[in-house]
Amino acid sequence: MKKPLRLKADVLNQKAEAAGDLTMYDIAQRTGVRESTISRLLSGRTTPTLSTLAAVATAYGTTLDELVDGLIQPSAAVPAQRGAA
Repeated sequence: MKKPLRLKADVLNQKAEAAGDLTMYDIAQRTGVRESTISRLLSGRTTPTLSTLAAVATAYGTTLDELVDGLIQPSAAVPAQRGAA
């Protein structure tokens, strides 16, 4: 069973604070994501879309790996081949 993606609210809050964004409105203005979406993401009530994650990551100069809990790591996604020569 797949684990749903979840925004790491603490990481977003740290990035936002470091950039001087202290409110959800500030985060929404910087990212171009609706304030209501930011609110739902920070409270864990919604699963982030890829476009929302990309906007947040770009706005705060970070990576999806750092922002999201539940990403499948490449080594776990592709099983190693045994005995290949």
